[in-house]
Amino acid sequence: MQRKLVQMGQHTLMAAIPSKWVQRHNLKKGDFIEFNEVENKLVATSTAEIFERKTEVTVLSPTIEVIWRIIQPAYTSGYDELIIHYHDKRALPLIERSIKDLIGFEIVEVTPTLVKVKSISKQLDEEFPVILRRTFLVLQQMTEVMAEILGKKQRTRLEEIKSLEITINRYTMFLKRIINRTGYKYPHYTYLLVTFLELAANHIEYLRRYLASSKRGIEPEILKEWKKLVDLNRQVYDLYYNYSAEKFVWIAEAQPHFKWFEKIKDPTIKFNFKAMAEYLVQMARQIVALYT
Repeated sequence: MQRKLVQMGQHTLMAAIPSKWVQRHNLKKGDFIEFNEVENKLVATSTAEIFERKTEVTVLSPTIEVIWRIIQPAYTSGYDELIIHYHDKRALPLIERSIKDLIGFEIVEVTPTLVKVKSISKQLDEEFPVILRRTFLVLQQMTEVMAEILGKKQRTRLEEIKSLEITINRYTMFLKRIINRTGYKYPHYTYLLVTFLELAANHIEYLRRYLASSKRGIEPEILKEWKKLVDLNRQVYDLYYNYSAEKFVWIAEAQPHFKWFEKIKDPTIKFNFKAMAEYLVQMARQIVALYT
């Protein structure tokens, strides 16, 4: 939408703030808004409590695959109240199970045909950096645990990876919710960073599933190649928290998703190694964009 600038005094230009945005953020006279320059954009951010948003969804199949994929988008979109309609009683325990994985969401009402869920957390911007760092650290822990599993051939520890991946899913959904709800700074690049972080963790989980179901022995070369990913993950973490352009040069020139892992014979393992490397490189690219 466009707004016409109006001259106010000798040095001041003014424009009206869209009424829908004012209503959504429950703004009134005397409230403050923050402006940030992003390239050719001027981004306005409300410091007031966001007006409560509500939505409703209907569960058409009593399966976790359908239920989870209906509830999760409403959560990450930033709604404060969600009413879930269902017609099959088998859906109820799956709805309850799904809500437990959503940080800040609680069931407040249950009837034979609906479940009402409300947010109990205001999800302020200050929570974002704390949860993001935790997510980075959990991903690092996943890579280190997998290195120990591969090195000592401890398949009995594979369930540890599953638990850590569930934690990352919870954290990344919460981060996406904050971005969509508050318009966290540089939302496009930050959202992609969080998404690629989640996808990198997914491929460790896919590798876990494969190793758990496969009776093949673990190639000696695999641990050596995996340690490259452990190091790459640490490099990306360091790039975000101690940024310098020189640190990105190594990641960019290494091209791990193209040049690494050619010695691995198992096609499934090789695919997941390369896919994880791809997402780590994509994370690095978003970090460069954030600091540019």
